[in-house]
Amino acid sequence: MLKKPASRTVAAAFHRSFSKFLHDETGAMAIFGLFIFFLMLAFGGIAVDVMRSETRRVTLIQTTDRISLAAASLRQQRPVQDVVEDWWAASGIYSGHAARFDAPVLQVDQTTSLRRVTVSSKVRSYNHFMHLLDVDYLDAPTVSQAAQGVSHIEVMMVLDITGSMNSPASSGTTTKIQDLRTYAQEFVDIVKANDSKDGVSIGIVPYAAQVNIPANLRQQFTVSRLSSWNGIANQGVPNINCIEMPTTTYSATALSRSATMPMAAVADTTSSTSNTTNFVAPTSGTPSATGRICTTTPDSGSTSYNDELVNHVFLPTKNGDAVKERIARLTANGNTSIALGMRWGTALIDESARDIYTAIGDSTVQGRPADNPATSDDIHARKIIILMTDGEHVSNTHVYDTYKTGLSPIWRGADGNFAIRFTAGGPALTGGTRPACAGTRTYFAPHLKPNSDTTCNSSTSAGRVAWLTTPTWTGSGTAVQLDWSEVWRYLRVSWVARQLYMRSNVTGTSNYDTIMNQFRGTYLSVSNMNSLLQANCTAAKNAGIEIYGIAFAAPAGGQAQIQGCSTNVENYYFDAKNGEDLRSAFNTIATYISDLRLTQ
Repeated sequence: MLKKPASRTVAAAFHRSFSKFLHDETGAMAIFGLFIFFLMLAFGGIAVDVMRSETRRVTLIQTTDRISLAAASLRQQRPVQDVVEDWWAASGIYSGHAARFDAPVLQVDQTTSLRRVTVSSKVRSYNHFMHLLDVDYLDAPTVSQAAQGVSHIEVMMVLDITGSMNSPASSGTTTKIQDLRTYAQEFVDIVKANDSKDGVSIGIVPYAAQVNIPANLRQQFTVSRLSSWNGIANQGVPNINCIEMPTTTYSATALSRSATMPMAAVADTTSSTSNTTNFVAPTSGTPSATGRICTTTPDSGSTSYNDELVNHVFLPTKNGDAVKERIARLTANGNTSIALGMRWGTALIDESARDIYTAIGDSTVQGRPADNPATSDDIHARKIIILMTDGEHVSNTHVYDTYKTGLSPIWRGADGNFAIRFTAGGPALTGGTRPACAGTRTYFAPHLKPNSDTTCNSSTSAGRVAWLTTPTWTGSGTAVQLDWSEVWRYLRVSWVARQLYMRSNVTGTSNYDTIMNQFRGTYLSVSNMNSLLQANCTAAKNAGIEIYGIAFAAPAGGQAQIQGCSTNVENYYFDAKNGEDLRSAFNTIATYISDLRLTQ
């Protein structure tokens, strides 16, 4: 007879078995290994999918590089679109279940002497593993850009050297002018290093309120109102030559060598002389370089003009070291007239300047400038202007033509003192009624008049001693009547107004503004300069000249003007907010100025 096992025995056995199972660690590593295996499979799958996508991207970029190089070649006579399509078809790239290649998208930027081709595409690689993570494919866009220009290249650098270029650059460790010198020289190095055919010439037009040209360049034009020097007419001020180009010339690039153009007076029209009651020595009225429209050399506190050469226009040359040496000497001062800088840039790169190069250019540029690309039958040359500013147009005052040259009513003694003659009907506000104590004496010498004495009630009064029968006084020697140009050589306009006119007490000479406005006025207004600049840039582009524009930490007005001048904003305009941006701009332009090569 079978007996029923006790329930306690069964439960005890089950408990022992379950407890043993719970404490048994046999096979634990297998579970961990299985987990690691799945991780390795997942990450390995991602790597495979990424590698497959990258392989296809490399294939695509190599293909588009070849296509852009072929399409950018200036020797290519077929339509660019046809070249791209044929090369794409011949590349062997095809789309299938594993990948899809988009047909290339073409962008062409072309002038008569430059072709830049941008080819963009995209490959979609379908994933084998990552779709498990809900990522079905990877997209890889590509962009390839190639450009070719001819080896005969003429570059004119139109560079801002105004006073604001002395301000600190964004880094605070250098000034803007220092950055310009550094990166413009670097630009020359890059261009000449790539110039395997020695076909690139580079010139410089530094500009501020005016453009200072060397005497030999001035002599290539027909000018009027040329300054006297040391009593010799038409000698010109040493090292300072600024031409006031007629506004009618801005609608063209050529500048006539036979049409007469007036010189700008080398005169300080802005520096002040405050005292009218007391005598101020002429040495305190010495013209300041910062007050002259024609020059941008820092004021040395003297009348020496020997250092003006540093900011002269520099005619193009293939000698890169000579260009760099001139860039290294640029100094900053003066207001901004982008229009005048550009006008000289276009004049000296236009085909009409060839005779100038023949006469005064060095041996490396004989035969240049080439014919303007827009008027030439052959693609044989590129003409490039790099227009750079850190500011915007500022109006300036200049001396009127009447008072630039010709005999003045002012005499200068050997001791450096001056006298002015007031006669009935005299020129330039010297025809007013003299004070009673002057009697028949017509020459007024301000240094002889007591500072505060205006007494004029008898022939012996203190106010009379400043009036002379002839321009002769103790120490005067034989006083010399000055040409107006030499008046401005020695004296500020404000000193003439206050000391020679207002202290004389001649009727009509009491109002400072009246006297100043007699001699000087606004040269070009801001709106006028803006419109002239754009007209000249349009003329340059119509002639086939390429214009690269750089706004170097410039205000909105300057940026707008440079954008309007650039050949196009996308490829030819650079908004350089700091020194590194300026460097990048110059380096990019240097890359574009080359034979056929990939540029992106």
